[in-house]
Amino acid sequence: MSKQLIGQATAEQIEAWKNEHGKVYSYKVEGKVCYMRTVTRDIYSLAATKVSSSPAKFNETIINGIWLGGDESIRKEDRYYFGLSDFVEELMNKKKGELGEC
Repeated sequence: MSKQLIGQATAEQIEAWKNEHGKVYSYKVEGKVCYMRTVTRDIYSLAATKVSSSPAKFNETIINGIWLGGDESIRKEDRYYFGLSDFVEELMNKKKGELGEC
């Protein structure tokens, strides 16, 4: 049996989040876990407005906007926050296409 992580959600809660938001992602570090959904255009737009005043606010706004639950220390303590912020672009769930000249 695996050890319970700090901030771990129930299977029912994760299923409810999936029903509401589609994909749900977990981030695990040092026995802690948090859950996020994908980035929407609205959250991205809000984050983009923060860049001019402080580029670091972009990731913070994204993380706060997609946060579903889990151990709050992951987004409050710098050492965990910086690790999570490395995955912000991945959480945008971009689909790369091909660009060509006609």
